[in-house]
Amino acid sequence: MRWNNFSIWACGLALTGLAACEHTVSMETSVHPDGQLDKVIILEVDKKTKKIEESFVRFVDRVHLAEWQPLDSTEISTHLKPKEGKKFVGFKNSFASSEEANQHLAMANDTLFRVTSSFDKKFRWFFTYISYSDTYHAINRLSLPAEDFFTREDFQFINRLPAEGKAIAPADSLYLKMLNEKITDHYGNRALFDAYFNLLVNLVQTELPGTDHLGKLSSNREKFFQLVLNDKDVDDNFLQAFADSLQIPLKLDSFPEYVLAKNQLEQTINFISTAYDGKYTHAIHMPWTIVKTNADSVAGNTAYWAPPAIKFLLKDYTLSAEARKTNYWAIGVTVLLLAGMGWLLRVRKERI
Repeated sequence: MRWNNFSIWACGLALTGLAACEHTVSMETSVHPDGQLDKVIILEVDKKTKKIEESFVRFVDRVHLAEWQPLDSTEISTHLKPKEGKKFVGFKNSFASSEEANQHLAMANDTLFRVTSSFDKKFRWFFTYISYSDTYHAINRLSLPAEDFFTREDFQFINRLPAEGKAIAPADSLYLKMLNEKITDHYGNRALFDAYFNLLVNLVQTELPGTDHLGKLSSNREKFFQLVLNDKDVDDNFLQAFADSLQIPLKLDSFPEYVLAKNQLEQTINFISTAYDGKYTHAIHMPWTIVKTNADSVAGNTAYWAPPAIKFLLKDYTLSAEARKTNYWAIGVTVLLLAGMGWLLRVRKERI
C-alpha cells in the first residue's frame, strides 16, 4: 500500500470514481401483514468469482451467513434483468420480525453494511395501516464528525438529489462537484489522517505514560498533517518515521495491539471505498396499497429507490413506505350501528 496523498479515500469517494470499480447491489424486502419479512440481496461480482459467499460477507456477518439461501439464476432473473457480460449472485432469507432481521443486517461492525428494518401496524377502525422502513446506516465509519465540515445546506442538497442516473440542473451539478471536493479534499483527508494519527497517540498513552511524548505529538500534529498531505510519495511506514523524528522510542509494528488496530482501520477504509463505489437499487413490496412513501417511484404495491451512494455516505438514509387496507367489516358494523340508532330514534318519536 502506498499513501499517495490520501488516495485511498479520494479514489473511494470520488463521485467520478473508476468505472472498473463500480458494482451494483440490489436489495428487496417483502413485507407481510403479520410482520414477517422476506429479504433478497443480489450482488454483481467478477465473472471469475467462484466462492460467491465471499462476495456476501460485506452484508451479513459470517456467523449468520449459512442461514441465507443462495438464489439460482432463474430466481435472480425474476428480480433483476440479466446484463451481458455481468455476473450476479443472490441470497434470500425470511424473518419472523424486523427485530430478527436486524440481528442479521444491522450488526455494529465497521466493515459491514448496516440496514435496520422497522415495522409498525396500526388499526384505525375503517383502515389498518402498516408503516415499514429500511434504514441504510452511514458507510463512513471514521470517527471525525461530519457536522464539523458540512453545513445544513450541504445535507439538504444531498437529500434533494434524485435517483441514480437522473439528470440534475447545471447549478446542482456545480454544487455537487464542489461538495465532492469538500468530501475528499477536506473531510476525507482530515478523517483519514486523524484515524492513523490516533493509533500512534493511543500506543504512546499505553506504553509511555507520564512522559512528554504526548506533548510532542500534540504540538507537531498540524505540521505532520501538512507533511503527509503535500507529500505525494509517503511510505506505508510514515507513522514510524514520524515517531522516530520526534525521538519516540517505539517500534510500532512490534506491538500486536497496534498492528491489530491498524489492520482493522485499513479494513474499514477498504469497506468505505468499496461501498461508495457501488450503485444501489432497493425495493419494498408492501401487502396493501401504498398511500405514503419517499420512494423514487411506485408500481402497484411496490416502492422503488435508486439512491446515489452519497445519500448514505455521511449520514443514515431511510427508505419508508406506508400501506393501507380498508376494513370493510368495520364499515358494515358502522352502517348497522347507524341504522340501528336511526331505528331507535324513529321508534322513540312514534311512542311520543
